[in-house]
Amino acid sequence: MLRPNNTLKIALTEFGETVKTQIEALSEHYYEICVDKYVIMPNHVHMVVFINAGGASAAPTTLGNLIRGFKSGVSRVCGFSLWQRGYHDHIIRDETEYQKIWRYIDGNPAKWAEDKYYCEPAKELL
Repeated sequence: MLRPNNTLKIALTEFGETVKTQIEALSEHYYEICVDKYVIMPNHVHMVVFINAGGASAAPTTLGNLIRGFKSGVSRVCGFSLWQRGYHDHIIRDETEYQKIWRYIDGNPAKWAEDKYYCEPAKELL
């Protein structure tokens, strides 16, 4: 799939850096997956994850197992949980949808001040 330009950057706190490290290590723990795109926001994370259903492992990785392991790893390193229960998922079905989601993730940091959960102390969390 074609990737749009990525130009926005975010400064992360210690907890944000832990989240980043854990995201970037996911493919070392789950060989069937590839994190294609992500952004770490002060109160949530967006990721585009490809799962190779034809992986060689005996038990294929599910998105639920991946997210559970990711959240658990971050919580273990931080010493407490940063996470709400559950997660929202969406299956990307075609190139047009992929491009739209990629642009949304890329532009999300610029829209943080417009977020209904935005507040000055919250932006320091991650």
